[in-house]
Amino acid sequence: MAATDGAHFDFIVVGGGTAGNTAASRLAKNPSVTTLVVEAGVGNPDEAYKTTFVKRDDYERIDKPNTRGKALGGSSSLNYFTWAPGCKSTFDLWEEYGGKEWTWDPLVPYLRKSVTYHDDIKLYSPDLKKIGTDGPIHISHAELIDDMKPFREAVTKAWKSRGEPQTSNVYDGEMNGLTRCADTIYKGVRSGSYNLLKNKRNITVLPEVKSKRLIIDDADRTCKGVTVIAASGKELNFYASREVILSQGVFESPKLLMLSGIGPARELAQHGIDVIVDSRHVGQHLSDHPGVPFVLRVRDGFGMDDILLRKTPKNEAVVSAYKKDHSGPVGSGLLELVGFSRIDKYLEKDPAYKKAKASNGGKDPFSL
Repeated sequence: MAATDGAHFDFIVVGGGTAGNTAASRLAKNPSVTTLVVEAGVGNPDEAYKTTFVKRDDYERIDKPNTRGKALGGSSSLNYFTWAPGCKSTFDLWEEYGGKEWTWDPLVPYLRKSVTYHDDIKLYSPDLKKIGTDGPIHISHAELIDDMKPFREAVTKAWKSRGEPQTSNVYDGEMNGLTRCADTIYKGVRSGSYNLLKNKRNITVLPEVKSKRLIIDDADRTCKGVTVIAASGKELNFYASREVILSQGVFESPKLLMLSGIGPARELAQHGIDVIVDSRHVGQHLSDHPGVPFVLRVRDGFGMDDILLRKTPKNEAVVSAYKKDHSGPVGSGLLELVGFSRIDKYLEKDPAYKKAKASNGGKDPFSL
C-alpha cells in the first residue's frame, strides 16, 4: 500500500527501531491488517554507518559521527553486535514498576523467539541451541580470527590471573565471567530488527520522514494518526483506524508527546503548546547509564591495523576473502571476548556508593 498523503492504515508505528519493527512484524501475522512504519533515518541501515576516507586512504580512516539509532532498525543497526540478554535479577526488578509479566521468566520465551542461533562447525555446546531456533535475527559466535589469537590469549591469561571465572553460558540469566561472544552476525552478514519487515506485503515502510505531531481527536482525545515532514519539507498526514504505536526511543517518544500536547501543562504552556492531557511524568525521570570507555594501545602483532586499515597485501587478501564467501576479519565484529565481572566488593567500600544506596532504601542505586 502506498504511503501517500492522507492514506489510511489499520496501524501506524512511529519509529522503525528495534521495538517498533518487532511490533509491526507481529501485527503483520494477520494478513488482513495493514501497517505503516514511519522512520526518520535512512531505509538502508548500511548507509547509517558508512565510512569516509581521507585522501591518503592507506593511512587512516575517519568515521561519520552517528551517536544514535537513526536508521531503519534503530540501534539494532548500529550496535556492536553482541547478543547478551541481561541478568535475571535486573529483569526481576521491573516487577515493582511494570508487573510480574516483565520479569525474567515470562520474558525469556520472547527473547528466544527473536533469534536463530547457528553453530555450523559444532564448536560450542549443543545446549546453546536454546538461545533460539526459529527467529528472524541470525546469531553465531564470533569467528575466531587467527591474527587475533595473541591478543585473545593475552586477555584470557590476564582475566584468569585475577581469579575471575570463565563461562560459555550467559543466556540463562547469570552473566558472570569471560565468555566468547555470540553476535548478530551470521556468515559475515549483520542482522537487525529490519529483518523482521522483510517479505511482509502488508507492511509499508516510509523512511527519512520526521514526525511533527500526533493527530488527536478533540472530542474523545484519542490518537487518530501522525503528521510527518518529508525530506522535501512537505507535511504528510497518515491515519490509523485502530491504533498509533509510538516507538521513537527514550528521547524522541516523550518529545513527540509533548509537541502533541501531552505532558506537564506548565512546560507546554511555556512553549505555546495547547494542552490536551496534563501529564506531569512525560519527559521526566530520565535515568542514564553510567559508562567509562577507554582505549589501549597494543604492540605490533596484537592488533589488526595492517590487515584492516591500510592498503597492504594482507588487507587485499582479507577483502578478497570477504567478497568470495563473507569469511575472515572483514565479516567479523572483532569482539571475540566479553568479560562480565562482579564489582560489588569494590562498590561496597566506596562512601559515595554506600550513601546513594542508603538514600535509595537500601537498593542498588544503579538499578531501577
